[in-house]
Amino acid sequence: MFRTAIVPIELSPSEGPMLACLDEIGALGVKRLVLLHVVEVGHVKGAEYGHEEKVRTRLEHCAERLRRAGFEVETEVRDSGVVTDTILQAAGDAQADLIVIGSRGKTMLEGLFLGSVAREVIRQSPLPVRIEWLDVTGKEGERVCERVCHRGLKRLMLATDLSARARAAEDAVETLAPRAEIVDLVHVIGPDEMARNPRWKVMARAALDSIADDIAAAGGKAEIHLPEGKPSQEIARLATQREADLIVVGKQGHGWLEGILTGSTAINLSEIARRPVLIVPARTSEA
Repeated sequence: MFRTAIVPIELSPSEGPMLACLDEIGALGVKRLVLLHVVEVGHVKGAEYGHEEKVRTRLEHCAERLRRAGFEVETEVRDSGVVTDTILQAAGDAQADLIVIGSRGKTMLEGLFLGSVAREVIRQSPLPVRIEWLDVTGKEGERVCERVCHRGLKRLMLATDLSARARAAEDAVETLAPRAEIVDLVHVIGPDEMARNPRWKVMARAALDSIADDIAAAGGKAEIHLPEGKPSQEIARLATQREADLIVVGKQGHGWLEGILTGSTAINLSEIARRPVLIVPARTSEA
């Protein structure tokens, strides 16, 4: 489904587990990786400014580990005053079809790629974005991370609001389904939906049945879930219960937009799911 992924690498305590997680994205079809490190410049320059050659050497060391795992790997170091713009520009230059970025939880908010950068990449990217969860370990005050991913793609989860903007995510899951043992199809029913249409649960079940049929035709197997409540919380709860290896959600285009699984809900899910999340933008004709 994907061939080329661009991966912003922070060169911090999250570096090792992030590289370990990359071993698993071959399950998405990725063959080529572009490791990118952005050196911040501007009014206040980052500590690495002027030491780009050392950064390149360290990035190349990271690349060698991934080459041994069978990937084609390129490295790139760019100076930038606007990190998000640089990541998106580099993704375009590399003709990437996926961005992979790390999320490290609220105890490490000072980290570059969790706060504004990760949020802005999710918001602005016209490409699918995979968020890798990197857990915090070690004693209090230590900056230590470890990977959460570890099983490949045994159990896949699609969280859909059943709108047109979710079709790209649904199609992505249909393509990936034969690589997974099971696909959990999830639509969270909110009280407003039932108030507007008392038959909504029946209609949602029929829509998920149709998606399940498409997955079966593609060679996969699906199970259906219709929890009630707040979407991000219910999806995260069910993903934990079902031990999902990857959650796939859709978003409408790029920019802050309204919708059950767009904007803040996709970001909230990325922060609380404690597992990888793949956010797939709607196709232009469906946005």
